[in-house]
Amino acid sequence: MKSNKKNDKKESATQQLLNLKQFVPLQIGDNGAVAIEGEDGMLYTYIMLRPDNISVLGRSEVLAKIRNLQNILSDVAELQMLCMSSAQNYEDNKRYYRHLAETTESPMVKQLCLQEIAYLDEINIAMSTSREFAMILRHRADRLDDARRSIMQTLNLIREHQFHARIATKDSFKRLLAIYYVGDIYTEHVPDFDGMQYMEVNNATV
Repeated sequence: MKSNKKNDKKESATQQLLNLKQFVPLQIGDNGAVAIEGEDGMLYTYIMLRPDNISVLGRSEVLAKIRNLQNILSDVAELQMLCMSSAQNYEDNKRYYRHLAETTESPMVKQLCLQEIAYLDEINIAMSTSREFAMILRHRADRLDDARRSIMQTLNLIREHQFHARIATKDSFKRLLAIYYVGDIYTEHVPDFDGMQYMEVNNATV
């Protein structure tokens, strides 16, 4: 019994640290939209934004995007912005390969090092826009109906201003946590419990 109490205490402490009491289905749309009910009695809704590649937009289009964002923030003053980088930095790797290429006596090893540096450069370019953007709304958790109406109004407002937006799902939250705490940008589906994916594979093969 003591060990179970310790595990419960650890789980509770982790949830309190993350301010995550439970996921609350919002029943908005059909994509599994949820909000987080915090230990503080507040409901947190993350509206995920799909960023545009502004490098291919003209100056007038970029300015229009900025004005639209300003209008959204002025209309919904309680909105909070979140930006997370899901890009990786390979500068240490490149320095290692560059040093190895300069010091090796093998032409083949040197060529392989230069190819690896070029490959890492390609990855950095491809991931230069790897960012996660979200707008966060806060409501009282005991007023779910009012929260739903406010969330839908805000979501429609964002879309009217030409932003691609959707309400975060449970998988979206798990991906954000994986990026923030572990730096994992590759896992598309994060299991609810660590190692669950391996148990599912083993059960399928039995």
